[in-house]
Amino acid sequence: MSIFSINDNSSYGSIISQTKANKENKTSSKTNFANTFVKQNASKLIEIQSNNTQTLALNEAILNQNSIKSDSPNYHISSDFKNSIYALKYRQANNPASMAYGYSVDSSGYMGSDFNKAAGLPEDFKIHKSTLDELYRVAENNPIIAGEKEYLGISNYYTNIDMADTIRQYYNIFSSALDQSFPNDKISFSEADINSMPKGYAIDGFYNGYGIGFQHSDTIRNNDIRIKFLADYSDVKISNVYKTSEQFNEANNIYDDSWGGLITGIKPETLGLSMKDLNNINKGGEHEFKPDMSVYPKNEDGSYPKEALFMSFLKSQEGRILYSPNTALNPKVQMHNAVRAKESFGSPSMHLDDIMTKKIDFQSLFKYYAEESFQNIHLYLYEHGISKNEAMGNSQLDFDMKKYFANGWKPQSNTINSYTNSIMDRLNNLMSQTRV
Repeated sequence: MSIFSINDNSSYGSIISQTKANKENKTSSKTNFANTFVKQNASKLIEIQSNNTQTLALNEAILNQNSIKSDSPNYHISSDFKNSIYALKYRQANNPASMAYGYSVDSSGYMGSDFNKAAGLPEDFKIHKSTLDELYRVAENNPIIAGEKEYLGISNYYTNIDMADTIRQYYNIFSSALDQSFPNDKISFSEADINSMPKGYAIDGFYNGYGIGFQHSDTIRNNDIRIKFLADYSDVKISNVYKTSEQFNEANNIYDDSWGGLITGIKPETLGLSMKDLNNINKGGEHEFKPDMSVYPKNEDGSYPKEALFMSFLKSQEGRILYSPNTALNPKVQMHNAVRAKESFGSPSMHLDDIMTKKIDFQSLFKYYAEESFQNIHLYLYEHGISKNEAMGNSQLDFDMKKYFANGWKPQSNTINSYTNSIMDRLNNLMSQTRV
């Protein structure tokens, strides 16, 4: 007869009783271990909790998720034990070694996840604290700032720099440039990848508080931008992509022929995204941005991490601090700049977007500046059929032009019309090929 026969009540009851006893002993053993673990590690857990409270939300979320799962095989282990396990697993692993610029820094010197979140960076993107230190050094020690500090008798130009917002604005442009060539989740780049990228880009949409087209529509914000004397890249975008050297050079020529700066959003830049730029990151003068690249090493296969390309991009922007409402000046600087802002004025300029959408009558404005004798050297060369290459280093031509200008030389009306139409035709042709 089977040992599980329903008629054998004594044997069946004995088996059930033994099984129950074994389970109770097992549960008691695990509970005792849990309580002993908590007591033995209490000081360590308290230390971990105090050092890294930022991960508390993560632990709570994990515990809440576990509490939803009924009948989980945890033998009803005490909540203290479960909290302890998660504290050791997560809090110790993410324990910040220090703080910098208001954000956590890990034991290897890289900024924590709180910084990445504030700067709009991917979770796994690594910015080293030394990079931010270098941005700060350049901001406080470039020759103009150093001269102003000496004049005002102060040691610090800034009382606070919003590093996260500066990185956020730069990263938006950087990622937009990469998106023109690669999927946005690409994190490593070979030399072939880099060499396949466009020759250059144009950016448009920044504010500096001055000039036509460079003023923010919010008057209060614009005044703050002017006083802090920082560019605001919050609305900057890639306006053109120059895939070939010919397009890059033509954009440069149009920029120069339109009096260098009259048209914004066309000037070609590599944005640091070339092998030549990558190889020159650590080069430059004493006051130039030179990040420590040892903290952004190449991958094992010799490819460059995305962070290395971003450093090259920052180098191309000279490591300048960008505008943020939270960036604050030394009070003496604030007062000095407020007076200067009232006395300053900007150069004439026209946004490329406004030209292409005909919000601005480019040809009329261009003719107006020409008739007002604005940069007549271009028109003089054009009227006399002299190329820029021919004019370069020609001392006799330079002497002749100065003599003509001193005698009141003005370009003829048909010269102005022809030159303006030529610029517009070249601009339209280039935009049809490169406009984003």
